[in-house]
Amino acid sequence: MRLDIKLKTVGLFCVGWSHPAVTGPDIQFVRRVNYDGSSQVYIPASSFKGALRSSASRIAESYGFKSCGGVRPEHIREKHTKMGRTCDVCEIFGHPWSASASPLMFSDLLPTGPIETTSLTRIRIDDKSMRAAEGALFSMEYVPPGCEFAGTIELMNVPKDKIALLLLSMAELRLGRIGRGGPLDLKIERADDLKQVLRGTEWLALLHELEEWLWHEVP
Repeated sequence: MRLDIKLKTVGLFCVGWSHPAVTGPDIQFVRRVNYDGSSQVYIPASSFKGALRSSASRIAESYGFKSCGGVRPEHIREKHTKMGRTCDVCEIFGHPWSASASPLMFSDLLPTGPIETTSLTRIRIDDKSMRAAEGALFSMEYVPPGCEFAGTIELMNVPKDKIALLLLSMAELRLGRIGRGGPLDLKIERADDLKQVLRGTEWLALLHELEEWLWHEVP
């Protein structure tokens, strides 16, 4: 079963490139190279999956699911040992020593139209003093509000209750963020197959909500 996903920037937004910048902003928006040699900004599948996983971890316990809350592999293993089982979040998003792959497969999210980026200069805040660090100016490349990205999530034999956790993580992400920039809106498109799976459950109403943008006006 495939879900078509759209993300829309609500504020200035950046997913930072891992390579150091030789020219231009200190932190550049991640890019992919097209067949014609041109490049375009995009949201990597790993960044989207990681953000949803974090969202799922934040809300899991509130809805009766289990989350180990771990990030480092040794911490995840320790938490699962104490639980006596793999937590619900790791069951759908995977963990380092799983014998099988995650039942969720994410695609990269690509722009639905042309996007022009902008660069702004920021001041790094010292973690200890919570004041501006001396001489710590840096520039960052952003995409503006109102930019849309599209991608997919493939669900392979995911139980209904775990589908509910995925939908809850999507709803939570609309109040959070990915990367270094501002918040994102999210919606699901063409979800007829999923509606059949969720028919008669309390989660169908949540799916209907996720078929519409939450933030209708971009500042």
